Amino acid sequence: MEPKGFTEYLMYSTALIETKNGRGTGFFFAFEKNDKTYPILVTNQHVLNYNSQETVNLKIHIIDENKIRSNLEIEFKTEWVFHHKQDLAFCFVNPFFETIKQQLNKEVFYVPIQQSFIYSDDMLQELSAVEETIMAGYPIGLSDEHNNYPIFRKGITASHPALDFNNTNVGLVDMACFPGSSGSPIFIINENGYSDKNGNHYLGRKRIIFLGVLYSGPIMNASGKIEVREIPTVHEAYSNTQIMINLGYYIKAEELLNLLEKTIK
Repeated sequence: MEPKGFTEYLMYSTALIETKNGRGTGFFFAFEKNDKTYPILVTNQHVLNYNSQETVNLKIHIIDENKIRSNLEIEFKTEWVFHHKQDLAFCFVNPFFETIKQQLNKEVFYVPIQQSFIYSDDMLQELSAVEETIMAGYPIGLSDEHNNYPIFRKGITASHPALDFNNTNVGLVDMACFPGSSGSPIFIINENGYSDKNGNHYLGRKRIIFLGVLYSGPIMNASGKIEVREIPTVHEAYSNTQIMINLGYYIKAEELLNLLEKTIK
């Protein structure tokens, strides 16, 4: 399928990450600095088992006979860069993809999330407290395996995107966030117009805002106690009943930019 529109492009922006301990989500991002573009793969540290040397398996799209195909599974060995505080990690992908091109004579096809999709603090202030959100990823490791496409989930912001929830530079969304969704990018996407909080209507206007990266969510046990836990990469057995309450915490996109600015000189 030739992608058209924001949501179809996102079908080629994520990658299912599989390790020896489970599955999670990663996504491609294009960081720009000093007139150069650095393609990277982003995920959570806990998806990588907190191992900066973690080897992962990826299933990626390639261009073969001028068509986009999804039949290349690779073992990806690289050095991951970890955020010093947030559950966030990235690696450079261009050298590895160049190796695939040289060895297999095939181009990897992916659509990275653009840096311009990240709103400044002033721009986030113009949003409403409740905005519709979209997340692309692999809940409980599910995907369209034949076509290698992620699964989309829809929700709303549960805290204002301009504010730090509990002063931690994270945000909160009201969305079903299951194991495997860790590392999923979260967006506000309007492809057919939108309204702002001042009552202005922008008919037919397109808008995409990259809010951040899902990493954890609160759960409630059968006794009613609420706990905040990482979104796991595997199903786990518990002695008491764990109830998800369809809320998820995301690390704000600003934190990703800060990490990249410090890493890439």
